[in-house]
Amino acid sequence: MSSQGGPTLTFYGGVGEIGGNIIEIRDGSCSIFLDFGKNFERERRYFDEPYLSPREIKHLLALGLLPDLPGLYKGQSQDHEVSAILLSHPHMDHVDYARYVKDEIPILSSQVTRDAVLAREYSSTQSRVEYRMGRVTKPKGTVELVKQPVKTFRVLDPCARSAVGGLEVEAWPVDHSAPGACGFIVHTSAGAVVYTGDFRMHGTRPEETERFLARGREVNPAALVVEGTNIASGRLASEKEVAERIEAIVRRTGGLVLAGVSSIDTTRLATLYTAARGAGRKLVISMKQAFLLLELGQEAPFLPVDDNVRVFRREKSTEYEWEKHVQLSGAQVLTAYDVASAQGELLMICSFYDMNETVEIRPSAGSIYVLSQSEPFNEEMEIDFDKLLNWLERWGVPLYMVHASGHALPLDLKEAISTVGAKQVFLIHTDRPRLYERFLGDIRGCTFTCPEVGQPYPLS
Repeated sequence: MSSQGGPTLTFYGGVGEIGGNIIEIRDGSCSIFLDFGKNFERERRYFDEPYLSPREIKHLLALGLLPDLPGLYKGQSQDHEVSAILLSHPHMDHVDYARYVKDEIPILSSQVTRDAVLAREYSSTQSRVEYRMGRVTKPKGTVELVKQPVKTFRVLDPCARSAVGGLEVEAWPVDHSAPGACGFIVHTSAGAVVYTGDFRMHGTRPEETERFLARGREVNPAALVVEGTNIASGRLASEKEVAERIEAIVRRTGGLVLAGVSSIDTTRLATLYTAARGAGRKLVISMKQAFLLLELGQEAPFLPVDDNVRVFRREKSTEYEWEKHVQLSGAQVLTAYDVASAQGELLMICSFYDMNETVEIRPSAGSIYVLSQSEPFNEEMEIDFDKLLNWLERWGVPLYMVHASGHALPLDLKEAISTVGAKQVFLIHTDRPRLYERFLGDIRGCTFTCPEVGQPYPLS
């Protein structure tokens, strides 16, 4: 399957849509994929979880949800010349379809992205066993969990060149609403390709994004592949503003504070932690969030054994081994009855999918809910916003929306593209590509492309 001529870029996902990035760089016999994500919107056209789910790879292939690349997927006998999949960050719309590729194909990322992906796999009860990226067991007579990656993970050194197949790759940290996010620079025979993944300039680490963009300019790139999630609208709010607003709300609240936040957004968890401490409350996190923080270790903003953190345990008949692992870590565990009796002392993470627990908690008068993630869609899953409001109305709990996006705003996108100064600019991860292209029309020296699915674009 070697390509003829020079290197090419082919886009199989993330085209005219937000999420589902699957982008192939091919140079001779070397093939590298930039992300391998799931597109929730396209899956919802055919499936309705959990009632109707894709059970096998052939279902996703038949519906065009996975690119038809023979030999790439588990169970296929052919060979596909893939040197690696580069994961920019651990959000499912950039990661999740990698579970279907052959296990021996290397998956390269930052250490934190690898750990976050595996933490989600170890604590998952959803995906089929044969498509897991990692498994967890506890042999009889032992205390410690045995955590086994199934995929061939490799950690890239930050800000350094690494050999990947016949090419060289640089991974540079960027600021995003997921830990361990990176942009990539791939050096091909026709020049460098700069890939932003998802990034922003208004978070807590804008200097990381700035260093990546400056490095992108240094390599005089042949192409820039850049996201545009927020191109149609930009809400001017920084992580600092989010922290200030949440703390002000929490200080004025007499009852229970409930908060909806992406389970993997450790930056927002740290913001809520600070707000809770500032108001003299304890932060209550979920078991999955606690497990993630334990897996990230020193890279986490805090650990669940912190005296200002409690871990919520649902009432159920069976506990998974990873949940027992959290409790054995020294974390202080609360039940719904504990929360009910100490409502004015707590700030509790409570997603739409935790609403059954409020039947036992019965939020008291004066309680509030802070929705601190995108409405009605975040990077991990869809929430049913109307149903969330129905639950809150039932208990007399008003909702505050306090959020800062994980994606760059329109003027920041334009500045980033101007900074890198690539000859060719490919506009992806946006559902308004033509708006994006027109907005950038006053940038000189660049050719802008809204790519088509499956069309190879030569690098020159």
